[in-house]
Parts: sequence; C-alpha cells; structure tokens
Amino acid sequence: MRLAGGALLAALLCVGCAGTTLVDTANDAETTVSYDWRDLEGAAAAMARSLLASPRLPGTAKRPAVIALGPVVNDTCQHLDPALLTGRLAESLLASGRFEVSALFGDARDATLADARAARGNAEFDQATIQRKGTLRAPELSLTGKLTQRNVRRDNGGTRIEYFLTLKATRLADGVTLWQETRQTVKAVGPGMPVW
Repeated sequence: MRLAGGALLAALLCVGCAGTTLVDTANDAETTVSYDWRDLEGAAAAMARSLLASPRLPGTAKRPAVIALGPVVNDTCQHLDPALLTGRLAESLLASGRFEVSALFGDARDATLADARAARGNAEFDQATIQRKGTLRAPELSLTGKLTQRNVRRDNGGTRIEYFLTLKATRLADGVTLWQETRQTVKAVGPGMPVW
C-alpha cells in the first residue's frame, strides 16, 4: 500500500511539472496582456539611453553625479515590483561611469549603512574599523516616476490596455526637473477576454 501511495505521489508530481518549460528570452515572441518582462526591459533600456544622452544632467567619468532612486509608483491592477525597473536603470547608470547610485535613499536604500554607524562607541567593536563621521555623500539628483494603466473599450467590444511609464530626474538643490520622459505601451484583447 505504501509503495502504491509513493508511486501515485511521484506520478502526480510528474504530471504537475509536465507543462513547465524554460523560456528562451532571446527568441520569445509571445505577447501578453500584462506589463511583462519585455515591456519592463525595453522601457528601462530606452529610458536609460535617453537619460544618459541628456546634456542637462550632470555627471562625468571624472566626477560622477550621485543619484537617488526614489519611488516609482505602480498605478496598475498588477502586482509589479517597481524595483525591477529601478534596478535595471541603476545597472545602466553605473555602467556608464557618469553616475553613482546612493544607497541612503529610495528604492536602493541599504539599512546596513545606519546599522554600521550605530556601532560607534560600542566597546564590542574595534573603533578603528568604524566608518568616520562626515563620509556619506548626499545625492545631487533623484529619479522618480509612475506606471499607469488605462483600460479603454474598443468599438469591436474588446479592450485596449494602455500603459504609461513616466520617469523624471530632479536636481535636489533647487527642485528643478532636468529630464523627463514617458514611454507608452499599448496592447489589445478581443471581446470577452479578461482584463484586470
């Protein structure tokens, strides 16, 4: 009886996995109604190129500008993590050599920075290894944005799903926006197809 139960469990596990495949992202042409990884990757790459091409933004290889990745609001019906977008943008900005990403603010915040400095004066720590005061660099710019979804009824009874991703870079010294861009992605489904 135990042997039959084990065989049944193994068969169920195999059936559950039978439909799973690894997606070849380099050759995947499937279109989804959601704002998926292709949309996110495409928007991040295009916006990084635009941001890096802007002559209004500071930052050179000799003196990189410090940028804080602020919140990107997800105003869609999907459970998207905006940090996937800001993470991709951070990779491009860092690779350019023109920017350094602050780990003190926004989505890139690292609580370890404050934790390490809280060890000052603690006799359990070798104080020569504790970070000195006055060494943290404040950001010069912030990058914030919003992803918005609109569902529009089509004449044929279907639905058009419009996604708008807007990002802006603001100079923190005076609050002036130096760069802003909106990328639009539009998808459509036929009548009776479910949309969030």
